[in-house]
Amino acid sequence: MVKETDYYDRLGVQPDATPDQLKSAYRKLALQYHPDKNPEGGDKFKQISQAYEVLCDPKKRQIYDEGGVEAVQQTGSAGGTFRNPMDIFNMFFGGGGGGMPGEDEDIYDDDDEEGGGGGFNFFRNGGFGGSGSRGQHTKPPPMEHRLVVSLEQLMVGGRRKLKLDRKRPCQSCGGRGGRENAFTENCVPCHGKGVKLTYQQLGPGLVEMHGTCSNCGGSGRVISEADRCTVCQGARTVNDTKITQVHVERGMSHGTRVTLKGEGDQEPGQEPGDVIIILQEKQHHTYVRKGLDLHLEMKITLVEITVRVSKCLYVDGRTLAISKPQG
Repeated sequence: MVKETDYYDRLGVQPDATPDQLKSAYRKLALQYHPDKNPEGGDKFKQISQAYEVLCDPKKRQIYDEGGVEAVQQTGSAGGTFRNPMDIFNMFFGGGGGGMPGEDEDIYDDDDEEGGGGGFNFFRNGGFGGSGSRGQHTKPPPMEHRLVVSLEQLMVGGRRKLKLDRKRPCQSCGGRGGRENAFTENCVPCHGKGVKLTYQQLGPGLVEMHGTCSNCGGSGRVISEADRCTVCQGARTVNDTKITQVHVERGMSHGTRVTLKGEGDQEPGQEPGDVIIILQEKQHHTYVRKGLDLHLEMKITLVEITVRVSKCLYVDGRTLAISKPQG
Protein backbone atom coordinates (compact mmCIF):
# COMPACT_ATOMS: atom_id res chain seq x y z
CA MET A 1 0.00 0.00 0.00
CA VAL A 2 1.52 3.31 -1.08
CA LYS A 3 1.02 6.49 0.92
CA GLU A 4 0.72 8.82 -2.09
CA THR A 5 0.01 8.23 -5.78
CA ASP A 6 0.72 11.68 -7.22
CA TYR A 7 3.91 10.64 -9.01
CA TYR A 8 2.18 7.59 -10.46
CA ASP A 9 -0.75 9.77 -11.55
CA ARG A 10 1.63 12.13 -13.38
CA LEU A 11 2.83 9.23 -15.50
CA GLY A 12 -0.65 7.71 -15.82
CA VAL A 13 0.33 4.33 -14.34
CA GLN A 14 -0.74 2.23 -11.39
CA PRO A 15 1.35 2.04 -8.19
CA ASP A 16 2.30 -1.54 -9.05
CA ALA A 17 3.63 -0.57 -12.49
CA THR A 18 6.72 -2.43 -13.67
CA PRO A 19 9.94 -0.63 -14.70
CA ASP A 20 9.11 -1.28 -18.36
CA GLN A 21 5.68 0.29 -17.89
CA LEU A 22 7.25 3.34 -16.25
CA LYS A 23 9.65 3.70 -19.17
CA SER A 24 6.88 3.38 -21.73
CA ALA A 25 4.74 5.96 -19.93
CA TYR A 26 7.59 8.42 -19.57
CA ARG A 27 8.64 8.02 -23.20
CA LYS A 28 5.15 8.80 -24.46
CA LEU A 29 4.56 11.81 -22.19
CA ALA A 30 8.08 13.25 -22.58
CA LEU A 31 7.72 13.32 -26.36
CA GLN A 32 4.23 14.81 -26.04
CA TYR A 33 5.17 17.64 -23.67
CA HIS A 34 8.77 18.34 -24.72
CA PRO A 35 9.17 22.17 -25.01
CA ASP A 36 10.47 21.89 -28.57
CA LYS A 37 7.23 20.21 -29.62
CA ASN A 38 4.82 21.73 -27.11
CA PRO A 39 5.90 25.23 -25.99
CA GLU A 40 3.01 25.34 -23.50
CA GLY A 41 3.93 22.01 -21.90
CA GLY A 42 6.96 23.15 -19.89
CA ASP A 43 5.38 22.65 -16.45
CA LYS A 44 3.93 19.28 -17.40
CA PHE A 45 7.28 18.20 -18.84
CA LYS A 46 8.99 19.14 -15.57
CA GLN A 47 6.40 17.26 -13.47
CA ILE A 48 6.66 14.00 -15.38
CA SER A 49 10.48 14.23 -15.35
CA GLN A 50 10.51 14.64 -11.57
CA ALA A 51 8.12 11.73 -11.16
CA TYR A 52 10.15 9.45 -13.41
CA GLU A 53 13.42 10.44 -11.71
CA VAL A 54 12.06 9.12 -8.39
CA LEU A 55 10.12 6.09 -9.62
CA CYS A 56 12.83 4.74 -11.94
CA ASP A 57 15.20 4.41 -8.97
CA PRO A 58 14.19 1.40 -6.78
CA LYS A 59 15.48 2.99 -3.57
CA LYS A 60 13.81 6.34 -4.16
CA ARG A 61 10.62 4.59 -5.21
CA GLN A 62 10.51 2.57 -1.99
CA ILE A 63 11.01 5.72 0.07
CA TYR A 64 8.24 7.47 -1.86
CA ASP A 65 5.85 4.53 -1.52
CA GLU A 66 6.38 4.38 2.23
CA GLY A 67 6.47 8.07 3.11
CA GLY A 68 5.43 10.12 0.10
CA VAL A 69 7.06 13.30 -1.22
CA GLU A 70 8.00 14.51 2.24
CA ALA A 71 10.04 11.39 2.93
CA VAL A 72 11.86 11.72 -0.39
CA GLN A 73 12.69 15.35 0.36
CA GLN A 74 14.04 14.47 3.77
CA THR A 75 16.50 12.03 2.25
CA GLY A 76 17.92 14.79 0.07
CA SER A 77 17.39 12.59 -3.00
CA ALA A 78 14.92 14.85 -4.72
CA GLY A 79 12.53 17.62 -3.76
CA GLY A 80 14.43 20.84 -4.27
CA THR A 81 17.36 19.07 -5.89
CA PHE A 82 15.73 17.45 -8.92
CA ARG A 83 17.95 17.17 -11.94
CA ASN A 84 17.26 19.32 -14.96
CA PRO A 85 14.31 17.80 -16.89
CA MET A 86 16.32 18.10 -20.11
CA ASP A 87 19.06 16.00 -18.56
CA ILE A 88 16.56 13.26 -17.69
CA PHE A 89 15.21 13.41 -21.25
CA ASN A 90 18.67 13.24 -22.82
CA MET A 91 19.78 10.38 -20.59
CA PHE A 92 16.65 8.42 -21.46
CA PHE A 93 16.67 8.98 -25.21
CA GLY A 94 20.39 9.46 -25.80
CA GLY A 95 19.61 12.57 -27.81
CA GLY A 96 21.70 15.50 -28.97
CA GLY A 97 21.64 17.85 -26.01
CA GLY A 98 17.97 18.68 -25.45
CA GLY A 99 16.49 18.48 -28.94
CA MET A 100 13.72 16.14 -29.97
CA PRO A 101 14.71 12.83 -31.54
CA GLY A 102 14.01 12.70 -35.26
CA GLU A 103 11.06 10.69 -36.46
CA ASP A 104 13.32 8.14 -38.12
CA GLU A 105 15.85 7.90 -35.27
CA ASP A 106 16.09 4.82 -33.11
CA ILE A 107 15.26 5.41 -29.45
CA TYR A 108 17.25 3.29 -27.02
CA ASP A 109 16.16 2.36 -23.53
CA ASP A 110 18.83 2.73 -20.89
CA ASP A 111 18.92 -1.06 -20.48
CA ASP A 112 19.69 -1.82 -24.14
CA GLU A 113 22.46 -4.32 -24.62
CA GLU A 114 24.49 -1.98 -26.81
CA GLY A 115 25.12 1.72 -26.68
CA GLY A 116 23.29 2.39 -23.40
CA GLY A 117 22.28 6.01 -23.77
CA GLY A 118 23.13 6.19 -27.44
CA GLY A 119 26.53 7.78 -26.84
CA PHE A 120 25.11 11.01 -25.40
CA ASN A 121 27.56 12.81 -23.20
CA PHE A 122 25.50 13.07 -19.99
CA PHE A 123 26.66 14.37 -16.64
CA ARG A 124 24.65 13.26 -13.66
CA ASN A 125 25.27 16.25 -11.39
CA GLY A 126 23.80 18.86 -13.66
CA GLY A 127 25.04 20.35 -16.91
CA PHE A 128 24.67 18.74 -20.28
CA GLY A 129 26.74 17.20 -23.02
CA GLY A 130 27.35 17.88 -26.67
CA SER A 131 25.59 16.16 -29.48
CA GLY A 132 26.46 12.51 -29.73
CA SER A 133 25.80 9.42 -31.75
CA ARG A 134 25.98 5.75 -31.08
CA GLY A 135 29.60 4.64 -31.07
CA GLN A 136 30.87 8.16 -30.34
CA HIS A 137 34.57 8.38 -29.52
CA THR A 138 35.27 8.44 -25.79
CA LYS A 139 38.19 10.83 -26.06
CA PRO A 140 39.24 13.76 -28.25
CA PRO A 141 41.51 13.24 -31.27
CA PRO A 142 45.25 13.46 -30.54
CA MET A 143 47.07 16.76 -30.60
CA GLU A 144 50.23 17.02 -32.69
CA HIS A 145 53.32 19.04 -31.76
CA ARG A 146 56.58 19.37 -33.68
CA LEU A 147 59.75 19.33 -31.59
CA VAL A 148 63.04 20.50 -33.08
CA VAL A 149 66.01 18.43 -31.87
CA SER A 150 69.68 18.58 -32.73
CA LEU A 151 71.69 15.83 -34.38
CA GLU A 152 73.66 15.36 -31.17
CA GLN A 153 70.45 14.80 -29.18
CA LEU A 154 69.31 12.15 -31.64
CA MET A 155 72.71 10.41 -31.40
CA VAL A 156 72.99 10.21 -27.62
CA GLY A 157 69.34 10.47 -26.59
CA GLY A 158 68.02 12.46 -23.67
CA ARG A 159 64.98 14.38 -22.45
CA ARG A 160 63.48 17.62 -23.73
CA LYS A 161 61.02 19.85 -21.92
CA LEU A 162 57.86 20.83 -23.76
CA LYS A 163 55.07 23.24 -22.85
CA LEU A 164 51.60 21.88 -23.60
CA ASP A 165 48.54 24.10 -23.92
CA ARG A 166 45.36 22.07 -23.62
CA LYS A 167 41.75 22.10 -22.44
CA ARG A 168 40.75 20.33 -19.24
CA PRO A 169 37.47 20.04 -17.27
CA CYS A 170 36.90 22.98 -14.96
CA GLN A 171 37.76 21.94 -11.41
CA SER A 172 35.66 24.70 -9.88
CA CYS A 173 32.35 23.31 -11.16
CA GLY A 174 33.42 19.72 -11.76
CA GLY A 175 33.03 20.12 -15.53
CA ARG A 176 29.30 20.91 -15.28
CA GLY A 177 29.59 24.52 -16.43
CA GLY A 178 27.55 25.77 -13.49
CA ARG A 179 26.03 24.85 -10.19
CA GLU A 180 24.31 21.51 -9.66
CA ASN A 181 20.85 21.25 -11.23
CA ALA A 182 21.44 24.48 -13.12
CA PHE A 183 18.74 25.66 -15.50
CA THR A 184 19.48 25.62 -19.20
CA GLU A 185 18.23 27.79 -22.01
CA ASN A 186 18.33 27.70 -25.78
CA CYS A 187 21.63 28.74 -27.32
CA VAL A 188 21.16 32.12 -28.98
CA PRO A 189 23.78 31.91 -31.79
CA CYS A 190 22.38 28.63 -33.17
CA HIS A 191 18.77 29.16 -32.00
CA GLY A 192 18.85 25.89 -30.06
CA LYS A 193 19.71 23.79 -33.13
CA GLY A 194 23.30 22.96 -32.18
CA VAL A 195 24.33 23.71 -35.76
CA LYS A 196 25.48 27.07 -37.01
CA LEU A 197 25.24 28.16 -40.62
CA THR A 198 27.98 30.15 -42.28
CA TYR A 199 28.27 31.32 -45.86
CA GLN A 200 31.38 31.34 -47.99
CA GLN A 201 31.83 33.17 -51.26
CA LEU A 202 32.52 30.73 -54.07
CA GLY A 203 32.64 32.24 -57.52
CA PRO A 204 29.56 34.31 -58.24
CA GLY A 205 27.47 32.70 -55.49
CA LEU A 206 27.46 31.76 -51.81
CA VAL A 207 27.93 28.28 -50.38
CA GLU A 208 26.07 27.36 -47.20
CA MET A 209 28.29 25.65 -44.63
CA HIS A 210 26.98 23.65 -41.66
CA GLY A 211 29.14 23.39 -38.55
CA THR A 212 28.84 22.57 -34.87
CA CYS A 213 27.99 25.63 -32.83
CA SER A 214 31.03 26.59 -30.79
CA ASN A 215 28.94 28.40 -28.18
CA CYS A 216 27.01 25.32 -27.01
CA GLY A 217 29.25 22.56 -28.39
CA GLY A 218 26.40 21.26 -30.54
CA SER A 219 23.99 20.67 -27.65
CA GLY A 220 21.64 23.51 -28.59
CA ARG A 221 21.40 24.59 -24.96
CA VAL A 222 23.55 26.61 -22.59
CA ILE A 223 23.46 27.09 -18.85
CA SER A 224 21.51 30.19 -17.83
CA GLU A 225 23.76 33.13 -17.04
CA ALA A 226 22.76 33.24 -13.36
CA ASP A 227 23.83 29.62 -12.85
CA ARG A 228 27.08 29.65 -14.81
CA CYS A 229 30.41 28.86 -13.22
CA THR A 230 32.39 32.03 -12.57
CA VAL A 231 35.63 30.33 -13.64
CA CYS A 232 34.74 28.67 -16.96
CA GLN A 233 31.68 30.85 -17.70
CA GLY A 234 29.62 27.80 -18.61
CA ALA A 235 32.17 26.40 -21.07
CA ARG A 236 32.83 23.38 -18.78
CA THR A 237 36.51 23.43 -19.72
CA VAL A 238 39.39 25.78 -18.99
CA ASN A 239 42.75 26.33 -20.65
CA ASP A 240 45.50 24.42 -18.89
CA THR A 241 49.27 24.55 -19.29
CA LYS A 242 51.65 21.76 -18.40
CA ILE A 243 55.41 21.40 -18.70
CA THR A 244 56.19 17.82 -19.64
CA GLN A 245 59.26 15.89 -20.70
CA VAL A 246 59.74 14.11 -24.00
CA HIS A 247 62.08 11.14 -23.97
CA VAL A 248 64.24 11.17 -27.10
CA GLU A 249 65.71 7.73 -27.50
CA ARG A 250 69.14 7.21 -28.97
CA GLY A 251 69.03 6.63 -32.72
CA MET A 252 65.66 8.26 -33.39
CA SER A 253 65.36 10.03 -36.71
CA HIS A 254 63.60 12.92 -38.39
CA GLY A 255 59.84 12.36 -38.39
CA THR A 256 59.75 9.91 -35.48
CA ARG A 257 56.44 10.12 -33.63
CA VAL A 258 56.43 9.94 -29.83
CA THR A 259 53.04 9.48 -28.13
CA LEU A 260 52.30 11.00 -24.73
CA LYS A 261 49.29 9.11 -23.40
CA GLY A 262 46.55 11.16 -21.76
CA GLU A 263 48.34 14.51 -22.00
CA GLY A 264 46.01 16.16 -24.52
CA ASP A 265 42.62 17.86 -24.42
CA GLN A 266 39.88 16.43 -22.25
CA GLU A 267 36.15 17.03 -22.27
CA PRO A 268 34.01 16.39 -19.17
CA GLY A 269 32.98 12.76 -19.03
CA GLN A 270 35.60 11.68 -21.55
CA GLU A 271 39.04 10.18 -21.36
CA PRO A 272 41.93 12.62 -21.89
CA GLY A 273 43.31 12.66 -25.41
CA ASP A 274 46.89 11.90 -26.41
CA VAL A 275 49.67 14.17 -27.61
CA ILE A 276 51.83 13.09 -30.54
CA ILE A 277 55.29 14.62 -30.71
CA ILE A 278 56.86 14.67 -34.19
CA LEU A 279 60.64 15.04 -34.05
CA GLN A 280 62.18 17.53 -36.46
CA GLU A 281 65.92 17.16 -36.96
CA LYS A 282 67.75 20.48 -37.01
CA GLN A 283 70.20 20.85 -39.87
CA HIS A 284 73.76 20.36 -38.69
CA HIS A 285 76.49 22.75 -39.78
CA THR A 286 79.01 19.94 -40.37
CA TYR A 287 77.40 16.55 -40.80
CA VAL A 288 74.68 15.10 -42.98
CA ARG A 289 72.88 12.08 -41.59
CA LYS A 290 72.00 9.17 -43.85
CA GLY A 291 70.33 6.44 -41.84
CA LEU A 292 72.69 5.57 -39.00
CA ASP A 293 75.73 6.99 -40.79
CA LEU A 294 77.20 10.49 -40.73
CA HIS A 295 78.61 12.05 -43.88
CA LEU A 296 80.69 15.19 -44.32
CA GLU A 297 82.75 16.80 -47.00
CA MET A 298 86.29 17.69 -45.94
CA LYS A 299 88.65 19.94 -47.86
CA ILE A 300 92.33 19.05 -47.76
CA THR A 301 95.33 20.68 -49.37
CA LEU A 302 97.50 19.31 -52.17
CA VAL A 303 100.32 18.76 -49.69
CA GLU A 304 98.01 16.73 -47.42
CA ILE A 305 97.12 14.52 -50.35
CA THR A 306 100.75 13.59 -50.94
CA VAL A 307 101.45 12.77 -47.32
CA ARG A 308 99.63 10.74 -44.70
CA VAL A 309 96.50 12.66 -43.60
CA SER A 310 95.34 12.66 -39.98
CA LYS A 311 92.34 14.72 -38.84
CA CYS A 312 90.38 14.92 -35.59
CA LEU A 313 86.59 15.19 -35.60
CA TYR A 314 84.44 16.09 -32.62
CA VAL A 315 81.12 14.25 -32.36
CA ASP A 316 78.74 14.02 -29.36
CA GLY A 317 81.59 14.83 -26.98
CA ARG A 318 83.98 12.27 -28.46
CA THR A 319 87.10 12.92 -30.53
CA LEU A 320 87.39 10.70 -33.60
CA ALA A 321 90.65 10.46 -35.56
CA ILE A 322 90.54 9.67 -39.24
CA SER A 323 93.47 9.07 -41.51
CA LYS A 324 94.15 8.50 -45.17
CA PRO A 325 97.18 6.58 -46.46
CA GLN A 326 99.82 8.54 -48.28
CA GLY A 327 98.96 9.17 -51.97
